[in-house]
Amino acid sequence: MHPAAELRPVVRGAGDTFWGCAGRFDYGRCVECGSWVLDPRPAPDEIGAFYGGYYQDDEVALTRKAYAETPPDRSEGVDRLRAEAVRKALAKLEAPLDGETRALDVGCGSGGFLRALRAEAGVRVEGVDFNPRCAALADELHGVTVATGELAEQRYPDGAFDVVTSWHCLEHTYDPADELAEMARITRPGGWLVLEVPTPSIWARVFRGRWLFLQAPTHLYHLRRPALVALLDDAGWRPRRIERPWAPTELAGSIVMALGLRGFAPRLMFGTRGIAAHLWRLLFFALLPLDLVATGVQALCGGAGVLRVYAEREPS
Repeated sequence: MHPAAELRPVVRGAGDTFWGCAGRFDYGRCVECGSWVLDPRPAPDEIGAFYGGYYQDDEVALTRKAYAETPPDRSEGVDRLRAEAVRKALAKLEAPLDGETRALDVGCGSGGFLRALRAEAGVRVEGVDFNPRCAALADELHGVTVATGELAEQRYPDGAFDVVTSWHCLEHTYDPADELAEMARITRPGGWLVLEVPTPSIWARVFRGRWLFLQAPTHLYHLRRPALVALLDDAGWRPRRIERPWAPTELAGSIVMALGLRGFAPRLMFGTRGIAAHLWRLLFFALLPLDLVATGVQALCGGAGVLRVYAEREPS
C-alpha cells in the first residue's frame, strides 16, 4: 500500500467500542489494495490517551488468578494454541525450533505466548512491549524477560534472533514498513518472522464501525494480503506461508457491539461488575455457538478476519 494511495470512505464516525474511549473516527479504503486506514490519525503524542484501558488492575488480577488456579497448559489458552501452531508450521517449512533458537515476541503483552513457546519447543525467549506493566507481569508469572518501549529503541544487534513473532501488533504502528525493516535487521539471514494481523473480512463489511477487530483508533491499519506481502517484500522478507486461521468471537463480538455495547474489553473480558455487564456477558455467550459455526465455515473458505504469515529472512 503506497503512502499516497487514494482512500475512499469505508467507515465514518466509528466510536471506540472495544475500550469505550470518547471520540469518533473514520477509515478509508485503499483503492489499490483494499486495506483500511484510519484517516485522519491521532498525532503520535495523542494516541497514548486511547491505551489507558490496557493492563488495568482488573485485567492484571484476572491474569494472576488464571495462572494461580489453573495448570499452565490450560491457562495459556490461545497462547498455547499459537505456540503449537508455530512449532508445527516451522517444522514443515524445514525450520525446526530447539534449545538453540533465540526468539523475540514484539508487542508481547504479559508474555504468555513466550512461556507457551518455551514449553512447546524449548527455545530461548525474550519480549518487547510499550507498556511498562508487561515487563513486571512477564517476569512474575512466566520468568520471561521483557524490554519496555518501541522495538527500534531497544537497539538489538544485527541478526540477534532466529525467530521474531508479532501477534496483533503491526496494526498499532505508525509506520509498518519501518517496523518490518527493523524486524528484518535483527533477524539472522535465513531466520523467520511469524506475524498475525486483523484483515477486513465479510463481517468487517457487514458491521463496519461495529466490527470487533476494528478497534478504533488504536488500530491504524487493517491490511489486506497484497499490501502486507508488498510490505514484507520491501523489508527483506520472503513470505513462505500465508493463512487466514479460525478467529472465533469475531461474529459474536461484532453483534453485541452492533446492539450497543461499548467497552467490550472491560465489560466482557475483565469482569466488570453490574447487572448491565452481566446481561451483555450472557448475550455474548449465548451467541457463541452461532459464532463458532459461522467463523469456522468462514475460516474453511479462507475468509477469516486475521492474516497469519510465515516469512523467511532473505540473505544479506
